[in-house]
Amino acid sequence: MTPSSRSGARPPGAAPASLRGPTARLLVTLLLVLVVAAGVLLGGTTAAPPAAADTVPEGEDAVTLELTSFAPTVLAPDSTLTVTARVTNGTEQTLGSPTVTLGVDRRALGTRSALESWTTTGLDGRVGTTVATEDVGRPLAPGESADVTLSAPAAELGLGTGNDPGPRGLAVAVSDGGTRLAVQRTFALRAPADDVSPVRLSVVAALTGPSVDPDPVAYDDALSAAVASEGRLGRLLAATGGTSDVGWVADPALLAAAAVAADPAVNAWADAVSGATAGRSTFALRAYDPDVAAFAHAGLALPEGTPLPSSGTSSDPASGTPADDTADGTTDGDDDAADTGTPAPPDPTNGWRTDLAWPADAVPDLATTTLAVASGATATVVGPGGLAPADSLTYTPSGVATVTTSAGPATALVADPVLTALLSAGDGSGVSATQRLLAETAVIARERPADQRHVLAALPRSWEPEPGLFTARLDALRDSGWVDLAPVDQLLAVEPPAVDRASLPEDAPADGEIGAAELRSLDRSRAELAAFATVAADPTALMRPLEPAFVTPTAVAYRAAPPSRTLAVQQAEQRSAAVRGGLSVETRSSFFFVAEQEDLPVRVRSTLTQDATVQVVLRPDDPRLRAPERTTVTIPAATRDADGDLVPTEASVGVPVEGFGSGNVTVEVELVSAAQPQVRVAEPQQFVVRVRADWESVGTVVVAVLLVIALFAGIWRTVRRGRSPRRLAGATLDQPSPQDPPAAAPSGPDGPPRRDEERVE
Repeated sequence: MTPSSRSGARPPGAAPASLRGPTARLLVTLLLVLVVAAGVLLGGTTAAPPAAADTVPEGEDAVTLELTSFAPTVLAPDSTLTVTARVTNGTEQTLGSPTVTLGVDRRALGTRSALESWTTTGLDGRVGTTVATEDVGRPLAPGESADVTLSAPAAELGLGTGNDPGPRGLAVAVSDGGTRLAVQRTFALRAPADDVSPVRLSVVAALTGPSVDPDPVAYDDALSAAVASEGRLGRLLAATGGTSDVGWVADPALLAAAAVAADPAVNAWADAVSGATAGRSTFALRAYDPDVAAFAHAGLALPEGTPLPSSGTSSDPASGTPADDTADGTTDGDDDAADTGTPAPPDPTNGWRTDLAWPADAVPDLATTTLAVASGATATVVGPGGLAPADSLTYTPSGVATVTTSAGPATALVADPVLTALLSAGDGSGVSATQRLLAETAVIARERPADQRHVLAALPRSWEPEPGLFTARLDALRDSGWVDLAPVDQLLAVEPPAVDRASLPEDAPADGEIGAAELRSLDRSRAELAAFATVAADPTALMRPLEPAFVTPTAVAYRAAPPSRTLAVQQAEQRSAAVRGGLSVETRSSFFFVAEQEDLPVRVRSTLTQDATVQVVLRPDDPRLRAPERTTVTIPAATRDADGDLVPTEASVGVPVEGFGSGNVTVEVELVSAAQPQVRVAEPQQFVVRVRADWESVGTVVVAVLLVIALFAGIWRTVRRGRSPRRLAGATLDQPSPQDPPAAAPSGPDGPPRRDEERVE
């Protein structure tokens, strides 16, 4: 037999009889009260960042509700709250008779976790006691919107005289035919009691980017777009420029580039920024905003002394004269007064503090913080989620902490995650974010009424503000009575509270960082260029035009564009190589060497516009030829012709060498810096020397022998000529008188008689 309820059997999941009825309902109510109370008492101070939009996300095909006005933001006990809501029918069905209600939870909310709980309650959750109801007054077809205004006195909201002034949860709901379709939750607040110390709030924003494109035209266009009224930098100035309560952490190269840009609108933006720094906490980052984390993870030091863009004509990196600024004939915009001799404009960052680092990651790792400290920053910004209290606290501590690094201690400015998210919320956040912001700060102030705390909102580096919303929120905070907007300088002076905090991660490279290989390649190219520059009379003038190109690819802004960053790295390396190719060696392919000592001629060619002093070094590969000395020569600077074309200069130098024996010797000739002889400054060249050093000795002997032979031959001829028969006969016979003819010799059959015969007769 199937059991029935009467026989004592009960369906699965049914409560026992003892837990039903009034007793059961009482027990359940008590249990719920205990759970809520535990959440209120044990709730931590770090809540999840609130949603940016006012509308409860119900999907694309849903009815949405947006609060378009909320006044006053802080109620007096005898004032009346007026709320305007916009209902939009995003479904495909017509709403026949939509109704909007205003509900209030009259319990004062005393913890930040309670605020979070109220905000995140779902569509079917509690909406409090209804204090106002208004019909839309007409059906809403698909896609149509209607505005509805509701009002309620402060007393009905539980914020009258004698009531606890803590925040009250409000819920604006739209229903149709009794079915709730959308809810928007916010808070109503009343002016604080006199015994509450205001919470101090510092706000900081980053003036950085866009990335510096190697193409100067593209970079100029990017600057113009960024500072326009709809650009990020233009909106940031509009949102924060009118109040000195917001601190700035800026890239000095950005301001310098904007000051000398070709677009007058960009110049005007730079002037406005410079003018708005008066009385403001302003900090200068390293020029061109290099990614501190990337350098830390690559084990490299941050670049120092990078020249800022300035007015004047840019210079050719391969020559140093006013001309094209890149190896391919384009200018890169890295103008520097040192290149042309024109005076540099005043540094727009003079007087700014330089002891604050703002890494790209919201939560920097310990390696990044260590490098920042080693580079001179005594403080660093730690964004939402970093250095959270290790234990659950019943109050919000001041947003300052000490981080111990191997390079020394660092003061960390710890951003509050909820306040940061609410202040930076943009389009769609509406007035609900403002009321939540007021509620959060009111609770912070009431957590320890006699203990003033100082908290921080670090607006994201990529923040694109809605100026109207942001300024309205700052105004609401100023007018609240429990918030004191304070400069970041004052937060840096706060003694860190005795709160145990979570540690920073040890070493956590982020996606988008420039890789260690590219960083080392840039560092190597820069070091090679610095070594080469020692040939010039003014190495700094040779280096300065190219210095920015080694740093700009490392900027934080390039994290969003890795392919463009790779091109920028390649451009920097090519430009460095073009300068280092400004000196070259020219010589014949072979020489004929027949002396024991002789000077071999070498020609040095230069396209640099500074005199270059080098040493010419010969390196024979055979001991038959030796070059015992280096020859120092100064090559005059290259010039420009009437058309502006570069005219290289040449200098010829004789390098003394010594020859031994005979043979063909390959000789390598290279140029080294006279200032640093270990630095090669030109590609070596080779030529062949046909050494015949012994020919000179053999030839001398041959010539000497020939001269001796000639001498003896002359003497012999002279002796022979002195002993001839004619000279002997003339010296022994009597010569006939010139008047007497000689007697005729008798002839005989045998011919004339002999002389001896004549004597005998």
